[in-house]
Amino acid sequence: MAIGIIEIQNLVNGYMASDLIMKTVNCDIIHHKKALGGRLITIVFEGSVSDLSLAMDQIKKTYQETTLLKVAEVIANPPDALMEYFEKGVFQ
Repeated sequence: MAIGIIEIQNLVNGYMASDLIMKTVNCDIIHHKKALGGRLITIVFEGSVSDLSLAMDQIKKTYQETTLLKVAEVIANPPDALMEYFEKGVFQ
């Protein structure tokens, strides 16, 4: 199990990137957060390491000519405390 995290400018770009990721690989959105009035969007996906690695590579390739994508990373075997944060929205 792994999580993939993207941070991208603009809510619509977040929707488009999520659509591409979820059509590329088998994964679920487990967390999202808007910042700066929706100008910066963080979306967290859960799936296999191989699937999310493929998806993050595809997103990086898609947005390589822009400055819209800020982060596209995979965390393999995330600790339970991190997963609880995504479920509850706060660290315990």
